[in-house]
Amino acid sequence: MELIYLLNALLRKKWIIIGCFLVAVVTAFLFTMNLKTLYKSSAQIATGFTASEQIKLENENFNTAQIDVKFNNIIENLTSPKVVQLLSYDLILHDLSSKSPFIYLSEKQKSQDDYKAVNIPTAIKVFTQKLDDMEVLDADVPEDMKLINFLTLYGYDVETLTGNISVSRINRTDYIGIDVLSESPDLSAFAVNTLVQELNRYYSQTKKSSTDVSIASLDSAVQAKKTILDEKLTAKSAYLSSHGIVDVNMESGNKLSQVSSYQSQLADEKSKLQNLNYRIGEYNRLIETAKTTGQKTVSGSTVINANNDEYIRLRKQYNELNAQYIQKGSTDIDMKRKLDDLSAQMKALNFTSESKQSIEGATVSVDELVQKKLDAEGDLKATREKIGILESNLSNLNGGLNGMAASGAEIEKLTTEITIAQTEYSNAKDKLNSVANYKDTYAGFKQTIYGQPALIPEPSKRWLIVALAGAAALFFSVIVIILIEYFDQSIKSPAQFNRLTQLPLIGSINYIDKFDGDIFAKVNNLSKDEGRNNVFKELLRKLRYEIESSGKRIFLFTSTEPQQGKTTLIQALSYSLSLGKKKVLIIDTNFCNNDLTNVLHARPSLEKFYVNGKPFNIEDVKALVTPTSVEGVETIGCGAGDYTPSEILPKNHLLNYLHELLTVYDYIFLEGAPLNSFTDTKELINYSDGMIAVFASDKSLSETDKESIEYLRQHSEKFIGAILNKVQVENLDM
Repeated sequence: MELIYLLNALLRKKWIIIGCFLVAVVTAFLFTMNLKTLYKSSAQIATGFTASEQIKLENENFNTAQIDVKFNNIIENLTSPKVVQLLSYDLILHDLSSKSPFIYLSEKQKSQDDYKAVNIPTAIKVFTQKLDDMEVLDADVPEDMKLINFLTLYGYDVETLTGNISVSRINRTDYIGIDVLSESPDLSAFAVNTLVQELNRYYSQTKKSSTDVSIASLDSAVQAKKTILDEKLTAKSAYLSSHGIVDVNMESGNKLSQVSSYQSQLADEKSKLQNLNYRIGEYNRLIETAKTTGQKTVSGSTVINANNDEYIRLRKQYNELNAQYIQKGSTDIDMKRKLDDLSAQMKALNFTSESKQSIEGATVSVDELVQKKLDAEGDLKATREKIGILESNLSNLNGGLNGMAASGAEIEKLTTEITIAQTEYSNAKDKLNSVANYKDTYAGFKQTIYGQPALIPEPSKRWLIVALAGAAALFFSVIVIILIEYFDQSIKSPAQFNRLTQLPLIGSINYIDKFDGDIFAKVNNLSKDEGRNNVFKELLRKLRYEIESSGKRIFLFTSTEPQQGKTTLIQALSYSLSLGKKKVLIIDTNFCNNDLTNVLHARPSLEKFYVNGKPFNIEDVKALVTPTSVEGVETIGCGAGDYTPSEILPKNHLLNYLHELLTVYDYIFLEGAPLNSFTDTKELINYSDGMIAVFASDKSLSETDKESIEYLRQHSEKFIGAILNKVQVENLDM
């Protein structure tokens, strides 16, 4: 929808918009005539939420969101029904007890039942008790309901007071501003200061109650944590006693020293065992040599002489590495591999300190060799037994170390649990002490600015209210009109028609009031005294020009739907052509709705005429024609029924000879039935020179309309164009 169209629509409805504006302004003016003069008093309190020295119940760091929540909580409490109810008690007690009350009731108000139903001394007593006990009035209790109505007479009810209290945080500071409006400057100052006092009293009671509950719950938590700590300590002591452990670290150290000593001795014995095996082998070789040669003595041969210093170095390195291996739990794969390499190197040397001796050049008897062999075999047996004992002792010690590792893990677990329990117990005690201190030190919110009676009243907002009412009326009326136009999907204007249909438009006709009777007389009488200013007649003249300049003389008028204005347009156009000295024949071919026949009082004779075996004679047609009230315009009517032209018209009917009639008439107009529902137009198109479609601007296009429009495009050789009828004058140029 075009912006220009919307603007024109608003201009057309300007009086509606102006009327809405005036009604709103006058209404707001009348409603604000009795606005009371109000005085404002302001106070300010410091919350301490953003101060680092504030006492807190918990060790916590507030972020911005948490601080905002706390400020919102205070603001909600200031305007909560309970705190406001306490303020109402203070106000009513002041007015009932003071010689200078804030509110004076009129005699009319005192005569009301709500005032008479309350006994003043009793009311003072109840209000005082409610104030001390910080209780609110219950509307379900009849006596309390009387007091509520009594407060309403004074304007001290919760709803009225809440509406006059404004609370907000001051520019993201630590302060909260409180404003109270009332009809009395003293009342405003008293109310704002008293509201702060009641807030602190309410908060003190709330904090005291919550702190008492917190102390009780925290004390219970401290005792529970102490019990858990004692249980953990007892469990560790019992475990140490049951396993006979005094100091697991000292015990494991002693066992590791023993393992290291046994392993060193075991390595020495295994080396000695290897040396003895070697010596016994050498003795056997020498004895066999002596037996083979038959000698009683043998010369000693050179025994393999090795580097005993290298063996001692390897042995020392092996012992040190083995001690480290045992201390690390005997699980280090790299250290175990190094130990195996050292052991293999020592075996490769294949000697002991005794093997360094050389018997070369000496003479030894066979008996001495045998004796030496027997001594060596005895030493070998003793060495093997010692190795077995050492290996057994090492096995026992290693088993003990494994058990000690398991005991150490269990003891470490118990120690960790004790540490955790000790920490939780200390934290619980600290919280208990903090809450106890907070209970004794909480002093409420500090009032930094006290409310003072205002010297001048607040500026009246009457004209602002009136202006806003007028602006709102303008805005909403414009929005409503725009929405109505937006959701109105009718064609409305020639430009909109071209955009929706893409059909050529040969003319537009403005809307005229519905009328009954002869259209010719109506058109003739339209604005006789207006000269050339009659829009309808001028648009007809433009349409007449398009008809005359088309070069065609027989026109079929159709539409997509009924009630588009074909009948009226045919009559009006015929009248306009007659003014130009043209003779027009109107033939009603709309058998679905023969309005032309009825309006022009024509005889329904079209179906009766036919040429039966004789030449066509115009004189025969004259009997069918009905003259109209306009000179030069004649008509032939038809009947109405459930049939099409091809079904009702006889063979050789009049429509076959329309071109012969052009010798008498300048133009012949035919009216066809709507395209959407009937086929009459499709049957009649062959009898015409040109076809004109009539559309009403107050109608919207449907899917069936689009199919009919496509049919018009397909017959572009006959279709001259469309006429947009019933256009509002304001939309003609759009």
